[in-house]
Amino acid sequence: MTQTPGPPPVRGRAWTSSVPDAVFDRMQQGTMRTVYRGVPFFKSPFDIALYLQLLSRQRTGTVIEIGTKFGGSALWFADMLTAHGNRDGRVVSVDIEHLVDFDDARIDFLHGDANSLDKVLTKDLLARCPRPFLVVEDSSHQYRETTAVLNYFHDHLRTGDYIVVEDGVVSRLSGEQYRRYDHGPNRGVADFLDRHGVDYEIDTDLCDRYGHNATYNPNGWLRRR
Repeated sequence: MTQTPGPPPVRGRAWTSSVPDAVFDRMQQGTMRTVYRGVPFFKSPFDIALYLQLLSRQRTGTVIEIGTKFGGSALWFADMLTAHGNRDGRVVSVDIEHLVDFDDARIDFLHGDANSLDKVLTKDLLARCPRPFLVVEDSSHQYRETTAVLNYFHDHLRTGDYIVVEDGVVSRLSGEQYRRYDHGPNRGVADFLDRHGVDYEIDTDLCDRYGHNATYNPNGWLRRR
């Protein structure tokens, strides 16, 4: 397929990574076979470590995840909130398809479309969620859904909240199956920051902790100012 060109640098930051593409390819093979407590858990080793740093630093109250799949990451986030001493921490996970086969009192699995989050993540529901928020945009990795999620949460995030746009790494992976994403996460981040950049900063400490954009989420760790 003919792809849209990748986005230009954002705030002087390229979308490249100090991690070679061949390493990302090999890492992806392992990531897609990773399980947590018996549930598929598709997080890269870099990002598992980075989320732990963020949870510790932010003292996260609620993780809101757009894109559930089998629920492995929701379960991991719930356990990590508990491990950090947050007994009242919540995880809210939204997906258009229900594939989860377990229950956990700390997690609300909701049926919803990334393009219509107002129908499921109502103002009343968000008002009941402990702050600060960590929003994880892990839906389709297409530009349309990435943009819809960013635009929706722009009206609901407060100073100190985070929104992480996952899997911009698809632009670097070599398999033909990744071409269909058409740089969706990275284009979404670039366009969002072009419109609302005064309200957000790229957390370069997380993006670059292990090397420039040594993460599946290049330039995608965003903190609300």
